[in-house]
Amino acid sequence: MLDIFATDPEAKAAREEREEAREAARARSNRPDYAFQFRSGGMVNGKPASFQKWRIATPKLNVVEALKELYGGTVSEAPNGDYILDTATNKIEVIVDASKIESKLIQWADGLPIHECDGSKLLSPEAEKGNPCGCPRLLDDRKERAKQRRGPKPNIVIPIRLPQDEDLGTGKYTATAWTFAEDLPYTMKALAAIDGEALCVLRLEHVEYVTKSGEARDFTRPHLDVVSSYQDAIADDVEPDNEPPY
Repeated sequence: MLDIFATDPEAKAAREEREEAREAARARSNRPDYAFQFRSGGMVNGKPASFQKWRIATPKLNVVEALKELYGGTVSEAPNGDYILDTATNKIEVIVDASKIESKLIQWADGLPIHECDGSKLLSPEAEKGNPCGCPRLLDDRKERAKQRRGPKPNIVIPIRLPQDEDLGTGKYTATAWTFAEDLPYTMKALAAIDGEALCVLRLEHVEYVTKSGEARDFTRPHLDVVSSYQDAIADDVEPDNEPPY
């Protein structure tokens, strides 16, 4: 059996340390099973594209059927077997628990995170947690490095439930847009002002612009708008018992 480390125990120790780091990264990347996932972009005809209406993916047939009843649209099947609903709406009410939102910057390679930070300090590996992450100081430079795949980009995971049908369980939306990350501190401030879960609206804004060279461009900007306390919203929906006696 090949043993390239037989004469170099230091190299073997370094390799084992890297493998342990990879296993730890895999463990960190494992998340609870979600009943559905909102998507604001994906691959269309082999090319990345942003959507003007929400796309929802789920592995469950009963869930996609219920979602279609709520939001309209068309259902298809993804290569991995998931059901895909391309809805007919760009605005969907959701229930959000601010304490469960996860936000960081991640750079991926081979399906695993190779750089995780909070914008200033490393979040992994454990031995380096808290050390300066080395990301550029200026936001534009961070964006450029991420665009060139030489630096991390936003990874904001928002667990959500649907007020129209809570029995569908918990889904999620993973935001990777820099515009969403720039809004996040203000969104979190609005959520912090609410006691308990919040009623919010996940919204897609279609933006059109012209470049300096005169080219017409467009993109979709995702938003999370905080509406009110979910408990308050429920209370407001309860009709008073004012029916006349018989």
